Amino acid sequence: MSQLVAEALGRVAFRPRVQKLLETHEKLITRKNRKLKGGNGVFDRYAFPVLTDQHTPVFWRYDLDPKTNPYLMERMGINSTFNAGAIEFGGKIVVLARVEGCVTCEA
Repeated sequence: MSQLVAEALGRVAFRPRVQKLLETHEKLITRKNRKLKGGNGVFDRYAFPVLTDQHTPVFWRYDLDPKTNPYLMERMGINSTFNAGAIEFGGKIVVLARVEGCVTCEA
């Protein structure tokens, strides 16, 4: 396959792939968490983690410009989220976390 054909195919598939990333992220961040049975009376456990690497915004992890990232490769991998805290802001609980990752994700 020639380089031109490969680039053209990459551009055609770019928008649907971005749309899928955004839809998957929106589904994750709007998902309701459910309390699990069997708590100890002081703390409750929930079915899903509160914060993972996939919760970071898509535009942090990907360059969404087809000219500079035609293959939609992840530009910043998130390695960890920790030292989380929470505040009430605008009537909602907002989780704040320290996020670490690598810019190029290459050794």
